[in-house]
Amino acid sequence: MLLTFLLSSIFYYFIATIEGNGWYAFGLMWCPGVASIITSLIVRKNLKGFGWGLGSGRLLAVSYFYPIIELFIVYGIIWYFGFGGFAGFESNFMTKLAFIPMILMALEGTYFAGRSAMGEEIGWRGYLVPKLLEKYTPNQVSIFVGLIWALWHFPIMVTGDYGNDTPLLYQLVCFTLMIVGVNFVYTWFRIKSKSLWTGVLLHTTGNLFIFHVFSDLTINTGNTPYYAGETGAVFALWGSLLIFVFLRFGWDWPTTTYRLLLKKKTSDK
Repeated sequence: MLLTFLLSSIFYYFIATIEGNGWYAFGLMWCPGVASIITSLIVRKNLKGFGWGLGSGRLLAVSYFYPIIELFIVYGIIWYFGFGGFAGFESNFMTKLAFIPMILMALEGTYFAGRSAMGEEIGWRGYLVPKLLEKYTPNQVSIFVGLIWALWHFPIMVTGDYGNDTPLLYQLVCFTLMIVGVNFVYTWFRIKSKSLWTGVLLHTTGNLFIFHVFSDLTINTGNTPYYAGETGAVFALWGSLLIFVFLRFGWDWPTTTYRLLLKKKTSDK
């Protein structure tokens, strides 16, 4: 983690002082991955244990679509209760396209978002999560890694290069609740799939669709920044709900719930 923050500080500086160069953000997102690779080579003398294998194809597919469903829930609440207006699908460069061009555009966006997300995921879910799971429970790991993941974003939030136009403290609190909650889901997928690629897909589609689709679909009605986005109240409440459910019902509640529903469905027949 020391190496991660040391490398990241270089890009924190460039992002804060130089306008309009996305390559600095790309470099920042690769700092956790580079730091973990260096650490593993020093400590383990190899790059084993990262979860390089693809794992379950079903879990890979679910991890790709889960953030989209999550965003529909969060932004559906925002639109339904009037915290922000729905601009219509014609307002976004991707959703206004016909079906096939839209899919092709989404695949292109997945590639570009994925090459950045992969840098973070090699570090967080590839190295840090399985290393901590050797000594701590999945829930403990989810909270700790979520807090580190949130803290890692704080410098670019403090400089105003990330987040909404709301008070800084408000952003930090909402963002932390959101990311810790979401991190429970990331941990679940990492354990179940034994692969870092589920994390890469979760991170990729989450970033792609919140920044490049759902933000365009949402009209600012005045106080919308306080509710929408990763630093808004609705996502913070969603994150809080995830934290509560995982802590209350255990880290494996999605599997348990699915099995109970499947058993009930079979018995009903």
